[in-house]
Amino acid sequence: MELREGKCSRKTRETDVTVRICINPDSPEISISTGIPFLDHMLESFAKHANLALEIRAKGDLEVDEHHTIEDVAIVLGRAIKEALGDKKGIRRFGSAIVPMDDAVAICGIDVSGRGYFNFSGVTGDVKGVKAENFEHFFDSLCRNSGINMYLEVKGRNSHHIMEASFKAFAIAFREAVELTGSSIPSTKGSLD
Repeated sequence: MELREGKCSRKTRETDVTVRICINPDSPEISISTGIPFLDHMLESFAKHANLALEIRAKGDLEVDEHHTIEDVAIVLGRAIKEALGDKKGIRRFGSAIVPMDDAVAICGIDVSGRGYFNFSGVTGDVKGVKAENFEHFFDSLCRNSGINMYLEVKGRNSHHIMEASFKAFAIAFREAVELTGSSIPSTKGSLD
């Protein structure tokens, strides 16, 4: 199976982020360090369930708050995904998942259309190191920079469970959507961008 790889970096006065991703690797190695342990945990879960090799190194102005780091990790990850998928020839394009986690459930549908959009429904609270608003902003930034259209609906009482179910649902939907099922571009337009 063809390796699909992407690498992207972004350095600003607020952050320094590098991401390497490989879709369908022979050995899916995961190494993530953002300075935000809960975000590391969520990204490791995403990589595991999406069957990715993923390396993320991020340093940010966490003394201010987590916003810049979370935003820039999402931007760089999105751009690396976009590079790894190339012209998207042969992908399934659509993916979906329903993931329960104790009291919580996440319902996720994606279209790797080239037109990034994030539609979120539900409520979550803060988890240590990740405010609810930055959880949503992560996915919005990721979608806009990867060209993925995503619908995510969550329900539950425990914010950790809601967020983790969301990352896992996205991972499973992503794995399905990027599966190679043919040799053509899955669009009547002839391109996905």
